[in-house]
Amino acid sequence: MKKRPISTRAVVVTGALTAVVTVGGTVNAGAQPMYFSPEQRIHTLGEVPQCLGGTVDVRVTSGYTPEEIHADFTTHLYSPAWIGLADYECYVTMYADWHNHETGVRGTAEHRVASWRFQGPNVTNPYLDIDTGAGPVTVTFRTNTPHTPSPTFEVPAR
Repeated sequence: MKKRPISTRAVVVTGALTAVVTVGGTVNAGAQPMYFSPEQRIHTLGEVPQCLGGTVDVRVTSGYTPEEIHADFTTHLYSPAWIGLADYECYVTMYADWHNHETGVRGTAEHRVASWRFQGPNVTNPYLDIDTGAGPVTVTFRTNTPHTPSPTFEVPAR
């Protein structure tokens, strides 16, 4: 077996990493700039004490018209009592505080989301369309229970 000194192997590895980074940079050079992170996670408690807590993944996109934005929620709330059938639902109320930078209009939208495991009366569509008016919008999401963080999205005008 031919042994090479560590310095030679380091140069080869460094050269390979440089080539990968350079190629990656070249590939992304022609891509559209990303204006906002399309998905962020909130760690939160559930409204029902038996549910303890979990996460809500929030994904924001431009809406179907230039006057709205669309938010999708994937909710995972957990309970140690799920060994058998649970006779309660796990849900949390989401608030979207938004500000239209072009018109100066502000507002808050409210939407209750249930964990994927439940199919009771609190289950609603896992999305929210927010009428914000045309223009760039900043929207911050929060829950009605203790949570972290409160993700903020900058949605460009369409």
